[in-house]
Amino acid sequence: MYVTIREEGFMVATFDYKNFAKDLKKQAEQVIPDDIASEHKKEFLDRIYDFTYIAGEAFSNDETIDSPDTAKALTQVISEWTFHKYVDLLRSDIPKMYHESILQKVAYVAFEMGKESEFSKLSQDQMLTLVEYQTRKAYEKACQKLLDNGQISEDAYNKAMHLSNVDEYSDKLCHNIKIIKPKKSTLPYSITALIVGVVVLSLNLFYKDSPSLVLINTFALMFLSMFIGIYIGAQIFGK
Repeated sequence: MYVTIREEGFMVATFDYKNFAKDLKKQAEQVIPDDIASEHKKEFLDRIYDFTYIAGEAFSNDETIDSPDTAKALTQVISEWTFHKYVDLLRSDIPKMYHESILQKVAYVAFEMGKESEFSKLSQDQMLTLVEYQTRKAYEKACQKLLDNGQISEDAYNKAMHLSNVDEYSDKLCHNIKIIKPKKSTLPYSITALIVGVVVLSLNLFYKDSPSLVLINTFALMFLSMFIGIYIGAQIFGK
């Protein structure tokens, strides 16, 4: 059930986040890894529900989110990242006493990035990419702080950094929200091509009668053709 209400001049999006949290908890139960289910099933699912409920309530009552669908989607993203990072934590050697604080930091960053994405009018793909990058960074930073404080060993830290349950889901989160891998930047190639083009143009303007221009122009044409091929390939196969 979706409702949009007006409160003190703001449009506030709300939805039935309680039942939504229950639904995502059921979905999580269907895809929970066997090694986690065998030892931590109840606490795992309860925590997924709690984080989903809290995120849903926050987005539902946030005056900057005016679409119920957006509030629901952002809640789902936090739920799913909680799912994956909790799996990583339970598989790591980081003591359980630190799990809650790490997950809270990850969820907080995901929440803020979700709001920032909405404020900046990012597309869903851009939002998911931003959230993925920042939540991974928050997770690493939280674990690094434990290491720096002497609360975990370097071996425990390294193991936690090498675990990534989300990557085991073939580029998809557990509830089928696609994660877009950031494309490799073609900016250095573009700058190089621009410089080559300017240099060749300048040579043609100031030394138009030089016999060497035939060789230079041929080289430039070959280089720019290669650049165009690399750029197109990056756009097609780098997705």
